[in-house]
Amino acid sequence: MNRIDKSTWYVDTEYLGHDNLIATAGLETSEGPLLVDPGPTTSLDTLSSKLESAGYDWSDVAGLLLTHIHLDHAGSTGTIIQHHAPDARVFVHERGAPHMKRPGRLLKSARRIYGDDMDRLWGDFEPVPEENVTVLEGGEKLDIGGRAIEVSYTPGHAQHHVSYHDTASGTAFIGDVGGMRVHGSDYIVPVMPPPDVDLPAWATSLEKVLAWNPDRIFLTHFGPSEDVERHIRVVAERIDAFAETVRLTLDSTEQQDDAELAARFAEKENDRMRSHTDEAYWEAYERFGQPRDSWNGLARYWRKHAMSGNG
Repeated sequence: MNRIDKSTWYVDTEYLGHDNLIATAGLETSEGPLLVDPGPTTSLDTLSSKLESAGYDWSDVAGLLLTHIHLDHAGSTGTIIQHHAPDARVFVHERGAPHMKRPGRLLKSARRIYGDDMDRLWGDFEPVPEENVTVLEGGEKLDIGGRAIEVSYTPGHAQHHVSYHDTASGTAFIGDVGGMRVHGSDYIVPVMPPPDVDLPAWATSLEKVLAWNPDRIFLTHFGPSEDVERHIRVVAERIDAFAETVRLTLDSTEQQDDAELAARFAEKENDRMRSHTDEAYWEAYERFGQPRDSWNGLARYWRKHAMSGNG
């Protein structure tokens, strides 16, 4: 367990046996701990073990704060509620809440992407009982066990994305809106998968994070950063650079083989990453930086944008 302060901490869930990929944060309250982004079911045994080592039982957990419903952030939520913490509340944006309660469509879509690897990568995604769900719009000021938490709707990466500002620790938990930066490295990469990439919304979301004036930001991938203004500036610049690269490629390529173009984009990004980071971090970035997915997300965005008449 890594402490941010005396009542705020995080653990590495050691996703599929790898370090520095998925972090779950904990906020202690008078009602019990709140967990931010519990991760996928394939990491749940590790999360359970680390909570137990720190003296917590699942029955102590007061709630789960979901930044968004992607499997790497929220996949274990239903399993936790149904089998471990039946009284815990689940906080989720209104666009994501229906999928947490009835995940069939979400899982069908995910299985098209991951195919036969779906179960190995993510495990079960069980529904969350309706009575456990607290639906968020953004703009709420939560008071949970004496812990004041501000909620902001922060789309761009996903239309169901929210961020949480914990005023006690001065920490903004921003999920994937701030991209990926492995703790110990300065390299920042945006994560932009289909289908929800929205560039103007993303820029506004980053402004909302800065408006909180937090002491630090916390990324699910991976960990805290106290150089807030630099981080937000760099991720905004890299979002723009990714977007422009994909736009120019689409404009200049007549015969478009998306798989080939995405592979080329990913190769260039991974080369850049390796030239800017220590070798110890390469595997983490290659696994979760997902530049191939970012190419696909941006290609979808630009094609949709062009069809709307705004391109």
